[in-house]
Amino acid sequence: MEKQATLKEKFSVLGSRTASRPIRSVAGDERSRCGLSKVEFMEKVRQSNEACQRGDFQEAVWLYSDALQADPQNCILYSNRSGAFLKLGQHQAALEDAEKACGLNPKWPKVRVP
Repeated sequence: MEKQATLKEKFSVLGSRTASRPIRSVAGDERSRCGLSKVEFMEKVRQSNEACQRGDFQEAVWLYSDALQADPQNCILYSNRSGAFLKLGQHQAALEDAEKACGLNPKWPKVRVP
């Protein structure tokens, strides 16, 4: 029997302080504004993390962007997408996402600037 992934494994390769926070959704509907259910959102995040792990950073950026449409206040997704942009050599986009992540959660250790 396959081991079920923990929330941390499902949500981010970096871990999550927002895993228990609800995803934006329309009242009475299981879908968010961009059409993702919570399960679909979690799958996008899992796929984006896997894309990063295998070095497919362009795919990761697309998947993180989809997930961010469902949860635009998620500093971890911005931080992860920033890392993917950096690997692609897209430094300005990486900086913008890092600044957004820091603005959303100034205590997030992955986005601290010395």
